[in-house]
Amino acid sequence: MLQQAQLPSPALASSAELINGAKANGNTPAGKDPLWEKAKEFESVFLNEMLQNMFTGLDEGGTFGTEEGSDAWKSMLINEYANTMSQSGGIGIAASVHSQLLQLQETAV
Repeated sequence: MLQQAQLPSPALASSAELINGAKANGNTPAGKDPLWEKAKEFESVFLNEMLQNMFTGLDEGGTFGTEEGSDAWKSMLINEYANTMSQSGGIGIAASVHSQLLQLQETAV
């Protein structure tokens, strides 16, 4: 039987644990590569935009509630979903962006 992939809930896991898990899985190049960090940040922003659009059509209420602060809560939760997805390996955008940034850097020199 196929095992279902699950993202850890931001409420249950700290960001440090997620980052350490991504490093343990080999999802980062060796060392502190600033280009890799920017590529991961780009992927996180992309995922955030994608998830914001996915949640736009949902009815009010549910997880987010209907009170005045629900929009802020929804935005923060979606941002954490995007960060968690990016730090857990993402969808492959960071690797492509990283290689393109390296190519641009090599041709600029």
